[in-house]
Amino acid sequence: MATRALKLLVGAALLTTLAACQGKMSNHGDKMVSGEEAHDHMHDPMAMGDPIFSGSFQKAEHETTGTFAIGKHGDQTMLHLSEDFATNPEAPDLYVAIGATADPIADKELPYPLEEGEYVTLAELTSATGAQAYDIPADIDLSEDNSVIIWCKQFNATMAYAPLEAAQ
Repeated sequence: MATRALKLLVGAALLTTLAACQGKMSNHGDKMVSGEEAHDHMHDPMAMGDPIFSGSFQKAEHETTGTFAIGKHGDQTMLHLSEDFATNPEAPDLYVAIGATADPIADKELPYPLEEGEYVTLAELTSATGAQAYDIPADIDLSEDNSVIIWCKQFNATMAYAPLEAAQ
């Protein structure tokens, strides 16, 4: 039952993402795309296979809500943030990253800075709220990378993190 509910939640979030991308700019890898091109790059959420990983965000520097799912779309692995995702809209220079540990703030003090080698940056966060999707490069081995991190690059502050949990 929980797996079906998660799939429905992810599907609804992805549909919202696609609708929001039409006619707007979207970050796709190393370039910005717009309009129809953004729609094409966001992929059809119904084509995404079952989630491989999922999880819920936990507060670090700032309260952050929402969940994520990681799944395949053809050969591409995608990270999807849920419609109810929200972090500090006033924080500058926000990025989404994959962390090398399940708890990237363990043994650290505020603002929970990240050190080189502890994470791989995926992209600048498209928005501080709402459903979003990001490509995960093929060279990132998710069996070793154990969290999704929302990170303020300018102040090297971990806003929130979510341990990767194998999807049921």
